[in-house]
Formats: sequence, C-alpha cells, structure tokens
Amino acid sequence: MNSMPPISSHLYTDALESVQYKNGKPLLIFDSQMPFTLTKFELMNESGYATYPHHHDFYEILYIIDGEGEHIIDFESYPIHHSSFYFLSKGQVHFWQLSKPLKGYALLIPEEFLAFPNSNIIRAHDFAFFHNVASDPCLSVNGENQIKLTTMLEGIEEELYDEVNPSLSIVRSYLHILLMKLHRLYCAEHMGKHLEQTSSLLRQFEQLVSEHYISEHSVKDYAQRIGVSPNHLIDTIKAATGYAPGQIIRNKIILEAKRLLSHSDLSAAEVGYRLNFEDASYFGRFFKRETDMSPTAFRKQIREKFNISSASLTRTEKSARITE
Repeated sequence: MNSMPPISSHLYTDALESVQYKNGKPLLIFDSQMPFTLTKFELMNESGYATYPHHHDFYEILYIIDGEGEHIIDFESYPIHHSSFYFLSKGQVHFWQLSKPLKGYALLIPEEFLAFPNSNIIRAHDFAFFHNVASDPCLSVNGENQIKLTTMLEGIEEELYDEVNPSLSIVRSYLHILLMKLHRLYCAEHMGKHLEQTSSLLRQFEQLVSEHYISEHSVKDYAQRIGVSPNHLIDTIKAATGYAPGQIIRNKIILEAKRLLSHSDLSAAEVGYRLNFEDASYFGRFFKRETDMSPTAFRKQIREKFNISSASLTRTEKSARITE
C-alpha cells in the first residue's frame, strides 16, 4: 500500500510557506517557543487559499471581515459571510471556492496550547464549536460583540508581534478569554440545535473516540478505559447527546471513511483496511447500512457535487504542506 498520506496534510510547522515575504522575511511571526500564531488573509500568498481538499494537524479560528465564495468543510458548503467566525477542528477536511479574496484573521492553534500547564480544565473538546460535526461551524457577530472580539484579536496580534518582549502568558490569557467568549456566543446563537456538553465523562469519551476509533470499536473497550461499566457509559452518553455511544463510534468511523473516499484515490477496500476492517466486503456492508449508499456511489456523488477530480487530489509533498 502507498505510504504517502491519502489526503493532503498541512502542518503547523510549515505555516510560513503560505505567507508573503518582504525583503526576504516572512510577514508572519513564527516563534517555536510560542506554539500558537496569528496571521491575516491579506498577508497570505495564493497558495494560502487552498482550493483542493486538505486537513490540518492543528485547530483554526478564522475571522472573515470581507470576501466572497464558499467554504467547503466535510462535505458541507458554507457561504462566506462578513463579520463571521469559522471554526475548524484538527483533522477536518476543507477547501475554498472563492470569487473574491478574503480579508480577516486566521488563528492557528496546536492542540497542546488549548490546556493550561498541568491542567485538563480547558481542552479542545470543551468548546462547542470544535469536534461537533453535527453543528454549524460558523458564528456571525455584530455590534458590541464584534468590537470586543476584534479588540481581543488585535491584542493577540500586538503581543505576538512585540519585537522587544512578547509574553507567552499574555498571549495564552488572551486566547483563552477569546475562546470562552466565542463558546458562550456560539451556544447562545445555536440554542436548540446544540446541547452544551458539560459532562466530564462525555468529554472523556469523545476524546478517547477521536484517538482510538480505528483500533477500538466496542463500547466495552471505552468503558474499561474510562473505568465505568458499559451500562453507565451508555446511559450517561445517551442522556447527554440523545445518541448511544456505539452510534457515536460508528459516526466517527463513517466520517473518516467519507473523507478518504472523497479526497483520496484509495479503493473502497483500501479505505476499509485503513479503518481496521479486515474484510473489504464487510466494510462495504457497514458503510451502506450507515449511509444508505455504497462507498462507490458516495464517492461519485460527492465528487460531482463539489467538482473534485482525481487530478486535483494529486499534490506534490511541498504543496501538501502549505497551510490554510
């Protein structure tokens, strides 16, 4: 089997490749001692607006001030709205179809930055807008909220680009305040569509599923990892989400299968093998049971819908590392 990644992967450490240079220097501060950065769409080169499907090894918060077009995230198309935030979780597949260049901010956040030192209080799964594929990844802001959030972004920018003594503590504080403000606004705007997930057991379960869904498919395995009985896990997860934990595991497997079918040229059998299905025919039956479509039919439908060709999936290693 080909050892190259089936979907283009953009790495945080290669972020400089997507921004413009002036006098031989990138127009982006990238300090390895400060594992978080911010840039502006206006500073990005053309490669920064990737029109081919790709995913990131970090989280992104995009604040769009101006621009026109569509943002396609995991098979859904979202129109570009001004004064809006767009949220991307690590591993989500996305690409742009723009008719007018974007203006605004892009926050690039490695996962390890989302927790205070020696603390698990704040993690990526604690925020309503990350890792919740059933919810809208957009948040429109206006009035006083727009002013406050813009001021926070400007504060982060000012501290990051301080040439004398940029402070990691100040940047981290700004970021966590921004995240909590966005979390509150997101929950308020999506009231009725989004159930705020406050259960620590639920957060732990979702985190484990995101890490082990390929190797572990049974509820019993996750209950043992957490240290609770399978029945307790089932009752708690279903009460919080309306779904049985087994369905959540299957949904994660199906989402990754859809990504590979849509954005790579792996055969359906190869996709099944990557997801730990030893029997290719069983994977096909599993996929059809969960989606009412065969893997081949799904691939054809999505590629026609978003005009994805095999040629657009063929990227050099350098192209695959361009961020954004």
